[in-house]
Amino acid sequence: MSALSDILERRARLVAEADAQRSALARELAACRRVVIVADRGIAWAGWLRARPYLVVAAVTAIAVLQPKLALAWSARLITLWRAGRFLYEAVKPALAPRDS
Repeated sequence: MSALSDILERRARLVAEADAQRSALARELAACRRVVIVADRGIAWAGWLRARPYLVVAAVTAIAVLQPKLALAWSARLITLWRAGRFLYEAVKPALAPRDS
């Protein structure tokens, strides 16, 4: 019977430890909630814009016509951002590929 009581005590201790870990994880994730919400909205907007490329072209054309200096300044930033994104994607791409076993 002592083996059974040891198992039950260990089980109770593990359940309590799992509850404590679950609560700690919930507190830590609550701190990141706003960041996740903003990122989720950004991804949703990007998907919406990707489905409507004509809106992006119209906005860029309007800015280029109405504010050429602003368009030139932002085009340099966007090209740099694009190149950095492509570089990072190419660096991460092998890790994203399915592994051949």
